[in-house]
Amino acid sequence: MLNTYKFIIAALTSLLLVTGEAGAQEITLQKLSVNGAFSAEMAPFVHDSTLYFVSNRKSSVLVNVLSQEITLQKLSVIHTLTRDSENGRQRIDQPLYKLFRAAIDKSGKSGRVTPFEATSDQALTVGPMTMSKDGMTMITTLNKTTSLRQARQGRSQNRLTLYEAHKRGNDWQEFAEIPFAKGDFSITHPSLSADGNMLFFVSDKPGGEGGTDIYLSRKQAGGWSDPENLGSRINSAGNELFPFYHPSGKLYFSSDGHGGMGGTDIFYSIFDGQWSTPAALPAPLNSAHDDFSCFIYNDELSGIFASNRDGNDNLYHFAYQMAFCEEPTEVVEENYCFTFFETGEFDKDSVPHRYRWEFSDGSYADGAEVDHCFPGPGLYEIALNVVDTITGEEQYSVANYELLLEKSKQVYFYAPPKLKPNETIILEAELTGFEDLDELQYFWDLGNQEERQIGKTIRHAFRRKGTYTIRCEAYWSGGQLCSYRKIVVE
Repeated sequence: MLNTYKFIIAALTSLLLVTGEAGAQEITLQKLSVNGAFSAEMAPFVHDSTLYFVSNRKSSVLVNVLSQEITLQKLSVIHTLTRDSENGRQRIDQPLYKLFRAAIDKSGKSGRVTPFEATSDQALTVGPMTMSKDGMTMITTLNKTTSLRQARQGRSQNRLTLYEAHKRGNDWQEFAEIPFAKGDFSITHPSLSADGNMLFFVSDKPGGEGGTDIYLSRKQAGGWSDPENLGSRINSAGNELFPFYHPSGKLYFSSDGHGGMGGTDIFYSIFDGQWSTPAALPAPLNSAHDDFSCFIYNDELSGIFASNRDGNDNLYHFAYQMAFCEEPTEVVEENYCFTFFETGEFDKDSVPHRYRWEFSDGSYADGAEVDHCFPGPGLYEIALNVVDTITGEEQYSVANYELLLEKSKQVYFYAPPKLKPNETIILEAELTGFEDLDELQYFWDLGNQEERQIGKTIRHAFRRKGTYTIRCEAYWSGGQLCSYRKIVVE
């Protein structure tokens, strides 16, 4: 579509949108009541209003075994080699981590903590764990050895790996090791996709990008595929830990190798042919301390994560206090195409003269009325000259003007006007018309109160037919903008 202008103007006016006073959306934190006074808690997972988590409460023992130090940072069990001064024997102080459970609501209010009975008979480390959407499949971390006696006898095999169990009635059948490649390395931190077809996990197996990397295995006939490293977009020279694959398609994970605020921070990435550059969660979710292992509810407006910001590993509930704008502005498509025209004393049909337009982008056009598209935003000079049609000489200049083209101040995103139910789309937001904004965040409302997401790039599929208004809001320190598009699912 062409914008029509009489060539009298000096510049274009920009689309003006009102910025808010509140700044970025507020995030509230609360320490969960399930935290022990002297124990460490981490790796939360919620299914059917039940919180599962890993803790070393009442389980620290001294194991009379020579064992290598497991260097996997926060891999459920940390072995610290010590010396028994009385008898000179080497011993290992092994804080055993176990799985616990407690009822919890979405606000973070929790009930009484009890051991997870399905794994309570395990002698060594248990967890973290993940569970399928229907609650019938569980994958958890266990020691490859099953008893303290075996640990004493074979220290080289005292590694972590993944086991799978299926529910029959109210009981879980015996755990079976997932037969990934054998070797002197650990496999832990499982996370299942919502459809149960993808399993993400962490390993220190040789050939990775750094200390610990995130891998992906896919469901196939008879089991799981060989793991594939997620590559250097996700995995750094440091340690990537605790993946959590969200139903939106975002991969949340912890890392000490992607920058951030300090220590281990929580990041997310989304796959669209390749993994996007990891983006750190904002403060106060990340801090100068270790922040790691998150569970995010489907709407991404609340969740649970672990942090040692208070000196010990504790679980925290977070929630965004959302206040979407009431009057969003429809997204404007930028085209930078215009119709320029000039009427003067010269008539090209009776006088051997014509108009020549000269644009500073290197283009020319002839005629009293011309169409021209500029390559993008910028300051352009435009000259209008009279040309002798016989000699081709420019007789004189009619006018010279400057034209400033700026991006509209808006939250821009593209969405196809029509979709089919369950067709997945990727939406990417860009705040245009501003520079150097701090703590920029994007929030999405996808047409109803239950379908909200957070992030610059999101993935979504509409389940039902209908007309939906997609809103995206940008929040930064000192302001906010909101834009919308309408789509039809048919």
